[in-house]
Amino acid sequence: MKKTGVLVILLSIWATSAFAQQPNAGKAPSSRAMDLASMPTQSDMYCSGFIADKAIAKNSFIGAGWDTPNQSLYGDRDIIYLTGGSYQTGSEYQIIRAVRDDDEFQYAKNQNKIVAATGIPYAELGRVKIIDVQKNVGIAAIEFSCDGFQAGDLAVPWVEKQTPRFWPQHPFNRFAPPNGKLTGHIVMAKDFDNIIATKHKVYLDVGSNKGVKVGDYFRVTRNYEAALNDQADSELMRAQRQTDPNQKNPPLLTVAQIKSGMPRRSLGEMIILTTTPVSATGMITSSLEMLQVGDAVEQMEEPPPPPPPPAPPAMNPPTVTCTAEPASVHAGESSTIRCNGASADNRPLTYTFVSDAGALNPRENVATLDTKSAPAGVISVMTTATDDRNLSASTTTRVTVEAPQAAAQASRLGEFLFKPNSAYVDNTAKAALDGVALRMQREANSSVMFVGYSALAEAARLGMARATNAKTYMTKDKGIDGSRIQVRDGGKGGRRVEIWFIPAGAAVPDVKPITAPAPAAKPAATKKPAAAAATKPAAKAPAPKK
Repeated sequence: MKKTGVLVILLSIWATSAFAQQPNAGKAPSSRAMDLASMPTQSDMYCSGFIADKAIAKNSFIGAGWDTPNQSLYGDRDIIYLTGGSYQTGSEYQIIRAVRDDDEFQYAKNQNKIVAATGIPYAELGRVKIIDVQKNVGIAAIEFSCDGFQAGDLAVPWVEKQTPRFWPQHPFNRFAPPNGKLTGHIVMAKDFDNIIATKHKVYLDVGSNKGVKVGDYFRVTRNYEAALNDQADSELMRAQRQTDPNQKNPPLLTVAQIKSGMPRRSLGEMIILTTTPVSATGMITSSLEMLQVGDAVEQMEEPPPPPPPPAPPAMNPPTVTCTAEPASVHAGESSTIRCNGASADNRPLTYTFVSDAGALNPRENVATLDTKSAPAGVISVMTTATDDRNLSASTTTRVTVEAPQAAAQASRLGEFLFKPNSAYVDNTAKAALDGVALRMQREANSSVMFVGYSALAEAARLGMARATNAKTYMTKDKGIDGSRIQVRDGGKGGRRVEIWFIPAGAAVPDVKPITAPAPAAKPAATKKPAAAAATKPAAKAPAPKK
């Protein structure tokens, strides 16, 4: 045995033999792990070698390498030089080598003659890629190697191989009778090995000209004739035929009877990786014991197709319903689209929203539709609920957008009076404020403004105190949020509080304080004009005496 670790082989044989010792030894291992371990890998496909029907031309070969003459073997990522051919940058080549058994030891009778009659053995060493061409020399990088490259190894164009169809492990009959299909022999093993076990590569003396195809399976068989034809084994058998000297005249089969009458043994199986017209390269997928060069092979019937997989469980798409709150808005207002999705299969759902107008702000199963930029009309919002299997359901929700409302304006609701020099909110004032509170509760976004006044004869502070007390009654007794109530000092407008109602969006009214009139000025004292004296009638002169 050459180039193969004895320990690895023994472990492989032990693993498959252990299976043969189990109570169900007639069945091959069926675990997923063993299936995967037996499947051909890239190394199996491209490093197994083959027997060709004729010699391969030696035109293109490895002439030297980057570190010639200091390097004689080349491996992954090394640079080599191909000569003797016409090369193009980017092309790929397989490196092969014609091989021979240097000691010409024969493990089976006439093995060397049989191999020579079958064809010429070649080892597959790996793949290279041309990265440059200079002076008709192909500068190649080794992309992967199965074994060391050396000068003189041949280069042939790289061809992608057909991947064989792998049969999962199936029941194995150790005593299967002949099935009448194609038979042949193992004429050689990779690296000229003779201890052959699972994953080892072997070469058969039947190929594509006998109908062998990539992916075919062959059973490895052995009868007793080969052992009985060997002189040493025959002598050993004769010695074992009577082990107890006290056994008297036991009935024994003749050698001819053993050769012709004993059941054939099935020892393992192989899958065909590649074929040539005269040979096929197989990989052992299972073995019950050590296989040997010279063992017979028989093409196997394809196993029955596996039962169809169980029908997948029914997949029910989700359902979804949505409502708009409110369903009618004025332009600039918002509507909330609230959706409820359900999955009969209890799958998680995600939601997407799409509208033909306005702007959407989605969050999980809820989206807010903003109509600031939307014209009057109907907006359609399509909601899609999708589960984790990509099954979905959609529904459309419509929101009517009306023309924007006229701008709201504050209005004067009325007023209530106070007693002179008092800021006390009496029952009459409370009745007026109760009505205001009811309207504010109905219109949640509204507010009010209280404008307090004082009479001319009263202190100026009374106006603000009257407005403040009205606000206190509204907040403490009626539960109105204080942030919705404003108070103003209206000045000298009488003993009252004026009520202004401010709808949502309306501006706060600009109420100007009333100022007290200035007191009237007293008239200044006047002097009689001097002309008056001049115009006074003169005193009559006394009449003359008679």
